Amino acid sequence: MLRITAGEHRGRRLQVPSVTSTRPLVERARQAVMDHLRDLLPDAVVWDVYAGSGILGFEALSRGAGQVCAVERHPRATALLARNAALLGYQERHQIHRLDARRFLDLQPPAPTPRVLFYDPPYAAFRGPGREAVWRLFCRLAERLEIGGCAVVHTPKGLLQVEEMAALPGLVRRDYGSTSLYWWHRPLERSPGVHPEGESA
Repeated sequence: MLRITAGEHRGRRLQVPSVTSTRPLVERARQAVMDHLRDLLPDAVVWDVYAGSGILGFEALSRGAGQVCAVERHPRATALLARNAALLGYQERHQIHRLDARRFLDLQPPAPTPRVLFYDPPYAAFRGPGREAVWRLFCRLAERLEIGGCAVVHTPKGLLQVEEMAALPGLVRRDYGSTSLYWWHRPLERSPGVHPEGESA
């Protein structure tokens, strides 16, 4: 069970899907990132990519986000996402896209522009041969943010290399136990040498 830490559903407990790749962020880290996002969340569109348990999206809605687009391909996880959204009364504000995260940007019509992005792929994806593609997708998704919006990625502790972090100048790291959170705010102007694919010139 996971507990929503603040907002209209503070203290409400939600079930977690029995999926081995689902690894919900610990409560202390969730509260820290939500505190960081406090001023961005009211009425925000949130993309919750690799949603898993959906706890980050539900935390955002509890704090006043306007809409969550949850991207998750596992059928057991998506079924529980729908059940928890109904329990919280968020059916109209929580949209579930059951598909591979790599296909999300190809949706037609596209999902509404986000102010906040949560990106939480399985640890195995970051440690395997597809790591470069996983990181590139985060950079592409982050480039879709509203100006001033924030993207947050959850990885094993200290995983990102200097050259990966350089793709998004201003990326900030915070460690919580064995995990790291990195967040990036889209600047008012594009930094020189940064491209939508997340690769430096």
